This record gives sequence, structure tokens and C-alpha cells, in this order.
Amino acid sequence: MSLTCRYFCCVKWLREYRMILKRDGWAGLIRQAGWPVAIGLFSFFLLKGLAWLALAYGGLELVR
Repeated sequence: MSLTCRYFCCVKWLREYRMILKRDGWAGLIRQAGWPVAIGLFSFFLLKGLAWLALAYGGLELVR
């Protein structure tokens, strides 16, 4: 399996889980996909938010 094929399969799964999350919320995601997927998505969004905060804080420190 090539790298691009694996990438698009991963993106397809992620897109499907995000649709479930938007449509049914966290309870629906846990019911349909299970706890590991819910914990993984929660961790992803948490780390993404923390990365943006770190970038903003670093940018403010550069301006000072």
C-alpha cells in the first residue's frame, strides 16, 4: 500500500468520525466508534489548541 493511499484512507476515517461528532456529539461518537476513537479525537483537538496558544504566546514574546 502506497503512502498516498494510506494518507487518504486515514483522512477518510477522520472525516467520518468528525461527521459523527458534529451530528451526534461525543456520546454518539463513543456509541458508534468506541472510546479509543473518542479519546484520540479529544487529544488531537486539545493538542491543536495548545499548539495555537503556544504560537500566540511565542509571537507576543517576540513583539515585546
